[in-house]
Amino acid sequence: MSRSAPERRVWRVTVGDAPVSRRDSLAGEEPLEIRVQGRSLAVTMRTPGDDFDLAAGFLVSEGVVSRREELSTMRYCAGAGDDGVNRYNVLDLSLAEGVAAPDDSVARALPARAIVSVSRSVRTPVDGRPMSNPCSSPSGPLRYHSRNRGRA
Repeated sequence: MSRSAPERRVWRVTVGDAPVSRRDSLAGEEPLEIRVQGRSLAVTMRTPGDDFDLAAGFLVSEGVVSRREELSTMRYCAGAGDDGVNRYNVLDLSLAEGVAAPDDSVARALPARAIVSVSRSVRTPVDGRPMSNPCSSPSGPLRYHSRNRGRA
């Protein structure tokens, strides 16, 4: 799904060059409610687009599914705003036959931790119980290193 992004005038500043004014698109952020079998599991903020991939990856990271065959359908639900336009901010995922729906403990733990994680390490929610990530790496935890860290 694609939406038009608002444009604003910005200044591009490069060391050694004169500042250049130009128009640029701004990224917007909107909530996405993820439902499984019609039951709300989580609400996360995201830049609209690639919502199906985001939701499927979310279910993998939470241990709800581990293979694409465990998902049968994904669809947007009605979610019109005050102006009557569907915002595509509610997504319902159906699990394949024989795949157990997540229990309530998954939904209860979600507000206590970030939806998007850059580490595959063991996480601990508010209740103190360790949670393992079903994604594993033979070389150990995934680490993120930014070359731009500390730069404006």
